[in-house]
Amino acid sequence: MAVPIPSRSVAVSKGRVVASKEILEGAQGADTIISQLNSSRSITKLNLNSNRLGDDGVSALFTFLMSPAALRHRSSITEIHLNNNGIGCRGLRDIADYVNGNEVVLKTLWLANNMIGPDADVLAWFATAVNHSQLEFLSLTGNHKLGDAIVETFFRHLRAPRLRELHINAMGLTASCASGLAEWISSGHIGGAHSLHTLKCSGNNLGIKGVWEIIHAIEIGNWSLMNVEVYANKLAGTEIPNDNFPTQQSERLSSSETEVSWKDAERALHLVLHRRNAFWKRQVEMDALSLLKYSRTLILRSRASLSFEDQHPMSGLARESFPFHNLPMELRLHILAILAPSLSCAQRTRIYDYAADPSTLPPLLPRLRRDISHGCIADPSRALGASIGFALYSPGGCAEGKCMGTGNSLVCRREAERTKFLEAVGCHAYEPDCVI
Repeated sequence: MAVPIPSRSVAVSKGRVVASKEILEGAQGADTIISQLNSSRSITKLNLNSNRLGDDGVSALFTFLMSPAALRHRSSITEIHLNNNGIGCRGLRDIADYVNGNEVVLKTLWLANNMIGPDADVLAWFATAVNHSQLEFLSLTGNHKLGDAIVETFFRHLRAPRLRELHINAMGLTASCASGLAEWISSGHIGGAHSLHTLKCSGNNLGIKGVWEIIHAIEIGNWSLMNVEVYANKLAGTEIPNDNFPTQQSERLSSSETEVSWKDAERALHLVLHRRNAFWKRQVEMDALSLLKYSRTLILRSRASLSFEDQHPMSGLARESFPFHNLPMELRLHILAILAPSLSCAQRTRIYDYAADPSTLPPLLPRLRRDISHGCIADPSRALGASIGFALYSPGGCAEGKCMGTGNSLVCRREAERTKFLEAVGCHAYEPDCVI
């Protein structure tokens, strides 16, 4: 239920600050938002789309958010929507300062349809801030002034390990920047796009040549992307050279030839994303979970047992221990590696370190305070009707993962914990070993 504010133009609803029908303008509009934030205990989302805050309003708002008075909001706001607010480079710099903060938990940032220009210093600082942030989603769609500069400056510095989805639709990107974009995409698991799952780059001017460069870059050096959109990229009337691309035309393409070439490109994109990347993603995740299970058993040993064996190396307990523990560590890890053939050496090493760390073990006792937000609700389709509608507070999640989360109505805690583990050990995508 929204709480109206007399003579104000924002309201609070379920932990959100949402702009009303009145337009918020400049620093005065920011003061209205700040007033609402000061009177609110916990805000998770700022939805301020289609206002006129501009650089002055954004500067005032984010200056407040970085102040000691807004500490509780920095640790609770996970989404900020600032589409269509007339934000330029000065405002973007203030946003970058906020995103770079230590206490900030922001995961989603919408900056579509603003007035951000090609300022190299500001874009480089914004990329650096994103690299050190917890951002998982970023939209710069519709910032026409950026154009090819976003590839030449922003992407050159972008190495964000947590960024999962990036929107750069309708930004006026041309075929001139296609090679730079392709280089960023193909930089592999050590480059900028190594964690990206979704890239939306529609409504630009890349041409069919630029589209093919992107597809080729994914084929040779990117295993993490699962969804790529490159529609409406001024495909008609472009040329394709014979040596680098699958189609053989060297002259300008007619409409019918463009349609055929686009279908070829779409087919190739589908193959690399859904037949290759998605397949290996599933294999990597299954192998990672399997390897953790056995590594826990064979590598993790209690401090008490290790201390006892160090003090009594010739005791019967030490001699009669599991023979696997008597093998050199190199042989143990080599044997375990056979259980996870799709993982790279680096991925297996991270899992070994994770498995050997007692601090990563789940709690043995359930929480004393029952919190539904951390539990799972039983699936009504289950045969055990007695559990229908009751929260399950098992520390390991729901029984056999059969909860409402399996139907995407809730987030299954077990699945959430698995995702957290896979991200911690960098096993969200296939990672080919580098050949020296």
